[in-house]
This record gives sequence, C-alpha cells and structure tokens, in this order.
Amino acid sequence: MKPKIISIIGGNGQMGKKFVDEFIAQGYDVLISDIGTNKTNKDVAVKGDIVIVTVPIRETQRVIEEILPVMNKKALLTDFTSVKVLPIEKMTKVVDSVTIIGGHPLFGPTTNFKNQNFIICRERGNLYVDWYIVFLKSLGLNVLEMTKEEHDKNMAVIQCLTHFSALSLGSTLEKLQYDLNVGESIATPVYLMRFYGVGRILAQDSALYTDIQMYNPFASDVAKIYKESVDELFEAVNCSSGNKFDEIFKKSKKYFGVVATRSMKVTDKLIKTLS
Repeated sequence: MKPKIISIIGGNGQMGKKFVDEFIAQGYDVLISDIGTNKTNKDVAVKGDIVIVTVPIRETQRVIEEILPVMNKKALLTDFTSVKVLPIEKMTKVVDSVTIIGGHPLFGPTTNFKNQNFIICRERGNLYVDWYIVFLKSLGLNVLEMTKEEHDKNMAVIQCLTHFSALSLGSTLEKLQYDLNVGESIATPVYLMRFYGVGRILAQDSALYTDIQMYNPFASDVAKIYKESVDELFEAVNCSSGNKFDEIFKKSKKYFGVVATRSMKVTDKLIKTLS
C-alpha cells in the first residue's frame, strides 16, 4: 500500500531535507514543518499518511506528544532519532493508535545513501511498513531491523562510547595545552587517524553529541566500564614493571582475534590515503 502524503517535521534540517528531496523525486507529495515555515507540526501531522519526526533529540518526545492526538489513525509514525527507547515509548502512549516504527539513519546528511545503514525498530502495526522499507532500499540503503532496546544498547557502544573516548582525548589535550599544530606535523599515521577523528566530532554541534549521551539509557553503564578500563590502565602504567600493561594488551588482542588482523589491512589502506 502506497502513501499519498509524506509529512516531515523538521523538513528543512539537513537530514530532513535530504529525504524530502528523495520523496519528491519519486513523485510523492511532501508537507514540511520547521522553524520559519507557515505550517505547524500539527498542520502537517494531521494530513500525513507517513509522518517522520527529524528534530533535535531533546525536542523529539515533546513533538511526538504534540502531534499524536491529531494524527490520522491509519498512518505510520516514525523518526530519525539517534536513540530509540524513549521516543518509541512516547509514541506508544496513545493506545490502539498509529503504526509505529523507530528509524535511525547511520550516516550524516552529507553522505551518499548508497551502501549506508539504516536501522528500523518495528513497534506496532504494519501499515505502510513494507512500502517504507522498499523505499529505503531503493535509495541504496542497507535496512537493518532490531528492537528499540537492541538499538540503544548497540548505539551505546558505536556512538556513545566512541564519542566519550574521543572527547576524553580532546579534553586531555586541552588540559595539557598541547600544541595541536606540532602534534599534527610530527604525527604517526595512527595518531593522525585518531586525531582527525576527534577533530571531526569537535567540529560539529555539541548539542547533538550531548543529547546522544544523555538520552541513551545505556550510555552511563558503558561509560562506567570505560572509566574502569582507563583506571586499570592508569594503574598498569604506574606499576614498577610493564607486566600489567602487557597483560591487558594481550587480553584485548585475543578478544579482537581476526578483527585485529582485518583492522590492520583496512587501516593500511587509510594510511596510504593519508600519505
């Protein structure tokens, strides 16, 4: 079953507009609400066969609560939020209402769709779901399905832990007042990859990265284990011998197994690119 009208709340944002353009290109009527538009969130939600919420994480639950009462009961409600448990729980507050799936594009708005991952979390109903998945695949996306809890637990590692460790490095360099230009000029290739990864994150919106940490219910647990690992390494560095550090290294190496070997091959290619 094909929808007639796609409503996108936050449709003038970078990710929203990326999808607006694709829906229009495929011939669908698209309604947009955003800051500066003449339509409210309710105006577009009431008419949409599919309603997509793509607003800052901290605003997502408020927007969902705002539009649910006016939505067509024969509609699909989804989102592009980096967390899934809290938004989906808010979506399901209205009993026997719209079809609900959580959505998360695992790429930035400047990235081409082809071969990128897009996670969906089925929560309730089936209306338009099959069509939506086919549409996403038509863009070249890899559509992966998991529960909202599985999503947030995975993102607590893939996003939250990555950002947490990157910010810890950036914050350490700031506290050291280390000369970044000197470091960049004399860096090893491995340092450069890490250095630019941290810089890429710090070049972006702090609110987004703050919200990913604050609204993922599993982020704190992962950060706690990260801190324990750092503390353990700190103790190892301060031992009179390197035995403990070596032990941690070998234990981690064994855990990574063939992934470590594959990582060498992938990063060798990246190093050649940097060179």
